[in-house]
Amino acid sequence: MVVRREVRIKAPIELVWRLHTDVRKWPAWQSDIDSTQLDGPLAPGATFRWSTHGLDVASTVYAIEAPRRILWGGPAQGITGVHEWTFTPDGDATIVRTAESWEGDPVRADAENLRAALDASLASWLELLRVTAEAKAAKRARKARRRRFGRFLAWASLALTALFVLAEPWLLLPVVLFVVALGLGA
Repeated sequence: MVVRREVRIKAPIELVWRLHTDVRKWPAWQSDIDSTQLDGPLAPGATFRWSTHGLDVASTVYAIEAPRRILWGGPAQGITGVHEWTFTPDGDATIVRTAESWEGDPVRADAENLRAALDASLASWLELLRVTAEAKAAKRARKARRRRFGRFLAWASLALTALFVLAEPWLLLPVVLFVVALGLGA
């Protein structure tokens, strides 16, 4: 059984990738995940453990091509799952695609219900990833606008000061005296 989903996230690929692959921080934004454990870096061969809906999962990373693709999988309660995530830049956004396959006796016994559960789980994961990444991107954009405005104000005040000094050169006298006084105090 294979379930596929995708979403367009209004955030740069690096931000979405970093958020998605920081396994240790999944519980902070991924409300369906109770806990995670990763010892060492996320790399091919690494195994991370996570708990979701009372199910303890140990996933092994099979492939990672930052920031474009990650593939992991492993067994959990008689089901062998393989989960691929791909990330594609789309202008100022990112298209995230996921495909997860499940195989095993529980799947053969109740394929319809397990397919629906997996589809709902992937839909939830993508929506939480989208909401979190877009909030982080918006916060980053607000900070960048404040920095640009601050630089504009600094340069504008410098230009205004230069105009005053050009119109009235004696206005430089307090600045010169201040610099001299600092030099004497040293």
